[in-house]
Amino acid sequence: MGILDLTLSVIAVLLWANWQMGLSADQKKRVTDLGHVGRTISHKAEPGFSWKTLLPLVAILFLRPFIYWQIGMGIEWNAMLKFGAVSIPFRSDNLLHMMVFSLAGFAQILLIFYSWILFLGLVNYGDNVNENNLLHKGIHIFTKPVIKWPVIFRILLPGMITAPLWFLFCLILEKINIFPVQTLKSVFCESLVMGLCAYLPWCHLLALLIFIYFLNSYIYLGGSPIWNYLHFFTRKILTPLYFLPLQISKIDFTPVAGMAIVFLIYENAVKGLSILFTYALR
Repeated sequence: MGILDLTLSVIAVLLWANWQMGLSADQKKRVTDLGHVGRTISHKAEPGFSWKTLLPLVAILFLRPFIYWQIGMGIEWNAMLKFGAVSIPFRSDNLLHMMVFSLAGFAQILLIFYSWILFLGLVNYGDNVNENNLLHKGIHIFTKPVIKWPVIFRILLPGMITAPLWFLFCLILEKINIFPVQTLKSVFCESLVMGLCAYLPWCHLLALLIFIYFLNSYIYLGGSPIWNYLHFFTRKILTPLYFLPLQISKIDFTPVAGMAIVFLIYENAVKGLSILFTYALR
């Protein structure tokens, strides 16, 4: 059930991303058509079309709580949401719990998706990247609202969004009797800790990209512009390690060292944030 839930959440986020990219392309086309009166008239019926792509997403979010509720009762499934510093259980025999679990799970994966996109944009910001690269275009579309913000504000953005969302989420969990009633001070402190947890997915992304980079060093994955973009990105991240003597003959241990550092950072960060979260509960 956990794999099914993750799969449905990823599909839902991909549907959302597809809608966002389609909406951006639709807006760009309308701006272009402003100079062509005849084409503008024929285009008036098209804008609403982009909303139809959201129907599968709405269907997934509406139907899956009922699926979890029906199947979960039979197999006594323990639904769990993991947020780095804390894991929250939900009763699969309670439809309201499953609704909150479904929406919160989707929101979590969506925030991770935007966090990854933001991180890719931050690292490659200002570099001479091929504007026709599909991945670069996608990153530009999703980061366009904040692309002109100062770098420090874009770095702080995941935490600034996650902290108030956690505050609201705690209130909902109290209402459905998953969390006990807490003081505003405790919830505020928890929100600060969860704001820091918003950066943990960057470690997941780095580990994945370093692994792909390592494979691509010894196995040809093709000449796709996307692979080239990710190779350039990961190479930039690993640049400091290339000053160390990590190359033996034709074997390069730099990606291995990079992955080990990422895992160490992640494990220690999770332990530290878990301690902080426990302290915030007092």
